Amino acid sequence: MSNQFMTSDDNTVVPGQSQDSVDQTNARFYGRFPFPWRPQKFDRLIDPHFHTIMLNQNLGDWTHQTLSGRLKIWVAGCGTNQAVITALNFPEAQVIGSDLSKESLELGARTAQELGVKNLELRRESINQVPYDEEFDYVICTGVIHHNANPETSLQKLTGALKRTGIMELMVYNRYERLPTTAFQKAIRLLGGESKAVDYEADLARAKKIASEIRLTNFGNVTEANVDELPDCLLADLLIQPVENSYTVESLEDMGARCNLQMLYPCYDMFDVGSISWSMSFSDAGLQAAYDALPDMKRWQVTNHLLFERSPQLWFTFQRKDGPRRRKEEKEICDTFLQTRFKRAATAQRSFIRQQDDLYKPSDRQLPYPLAQPPKSLQQVIELADGRRTMGEIFSEIGVKTSFQNVNNARLRLSTTAFPYLRAVSEVDTRSRQETDEQVRLKIEAGKLNRFRTIEPKSITQKGYGRWD
Repeated sequence: MSNQFMTSDDNTVVPGQSQDSVDQTNARFYGRFPFPWRPQKFDRLIDPHFHTIMLNQNLGDWTHQTLSGRLKIWVAGCGTNQAVITALNFPEAQVIGSDLSKESLELGARTAQELGVKNLELRRESINQVPYDEEFDYVICTGVIHHNANPETSLQKLTGALKRTGIMELMVYNRYERLPTTAFQKAIRLLGGESKAVDYEADLARAKKIASEIRLTNFGNVTEANVDELPDCLLADLLIQPVENSYTVESLEDMGARCNLQMLYPCYDMFDVGSISWSMSFSDAGLQAAYDALPDMKRWQVTNHLLFERSPQLWFTFQRKDGPRRRKEEKEICDTFLQTRFKRAATAQRSFIRQQDDLYKPSDRQLPYPLAQPPKSLQQVIELADGRRTMGEIFSEIGVKTSFQNVNNARLRLSTTAFPYLRAVSEVDTRSRQETDEQVRLKIEAGKLNRFRTIEPKSITQKGYGRWD
């Protein structure tokens, strides 16, 4: 591969190449390496509203109204299975999945058919060429725009497809996290010489030889010992990706603002559970106070810089700047969290297991969901969440200070997609419960009255008493 791909230290974009030619490059790459591979299982929750409720709570909406009703969702750059997973998670939504790779879409369509997914439409199209105009309530684009010649142009297309009331979920590479992979990719291209022809097979073979001979650091689960056991699509995505950009929190926020987007909050998802919080803890009280006093964006920038490659993925939600909602700081969300009543969130999960014949078939039993046990440190909070006490009352009862760190930690680890243990009880729920309680009381009283009315009178014989004059 030619070294013409190298233009700066934070990307591997071909200089002067058009977006159409980059689309063709990506189509060839993901045609050869459809990503990701077919997983061992897919899951479907019995409660069709569960994921929507938790998505709203991720946004600090305890009334569950930001995204509600029959949603129209676009998974932009869906790969082999992201649109399938989205359709499973939001079974009452209309889901559109777009991708350049014919092979990835074919795998996705095959999986959807095996799972019996009916609310999904897959389209072979470039996100840079779509005609969508304010069509979608929810746009999901994770790990996609950073593989474009001009990610900002791609992001503008996504913004145009989003309704003014909609929410976008966007993930791009963390510049600090991608330093090793970007450096490795550039080394592979230098070793490929000056040929303009792209030879993915030769590049991957060369990358495997290097990975088996030298110790790779900061490469996740890639080691010298297992390089031949990992899926080719995983190694290719890490080590020979032809077009790549990366960002910091600050540069991502700036790009979003130029595309009429306002950054909201980090996404807390099953893929990022290990580094769930963008809020750091310090033993020095003064340092902690100075850090906590920063607005969200500045605080997340500090975290991004200090944790370097250990900072969480740049996976955030956005809304349109010309939309109707005012953005709330996390501290304000924590305040409303304390004022809100919660109850246990529970449903059941049915899995589709990949069999020896490579077909997915439903499991024989349902499992209670969430599957994982809640954090032990917050178990008492869950036990007291009965839908009647506010979270502030629960904190007071167990003697926990309502500092930002304590409250935010509880919020993230109890009421989000990654930790879906508590569901907010809205005013409608409260009124409904009060009406139900009153109905039960009236029913009991009516039952007593009916029993009284059915008692037949009986004659009483008095003994030992004379006549009453």
